[in-house]
Amino acid sequence: MIPHGLDPREIIRRSQAACAALSDDHDGLKRDILGHAGNRWSLGVVYALGVTSPLRHAELRRQLPGVTQRMLTRTLRQLERDGLIERHDFREVPPRVEYTLTALGLGLLVQMIPLWTWVIDNADAFAAARRRFDAQPGSDPAP
Repeated sequence: MIPHGLDPREIIRRSQAACAALSDDHDGLKRDILGHAGNRWSLGVVYALGVTSPLRHAELRRQLPGVTQRMLTRTLRQLERDGLIERHDFREVPPRVEYTLTALGLGLLVQMIPLWTWVIDNADAFAAARRRFDAQPGSDPAP
């Protein structure tokens, strides 16, 4: 099924234009930003802050089971650097820092909804494909 009724040639043209635009970026900025869309922790932070904002580090960590303190800190710094979240240090003792989603971060969250919806809508097809693959002699299923 062709999404949104586009001609297959138009889909290829658009994908080639997108790949060219990403390749023209010599410092990797666009690819780095795109990487947030595929990063479990980045999306988790963006989602958590989209649902409830502001949040402190410890509150975010509780909402992301399995994330280490180091990984969460690293993720927060990357998202802040790219303008997807804001960090507010209240300069208090004991330290109090809160994170909020920016307009760019909200934009990422909004743009992820169609992809998430597509994954959800096609979960049965993905599961069937995995079963077919795993049933083949000599297949090496992923863990």
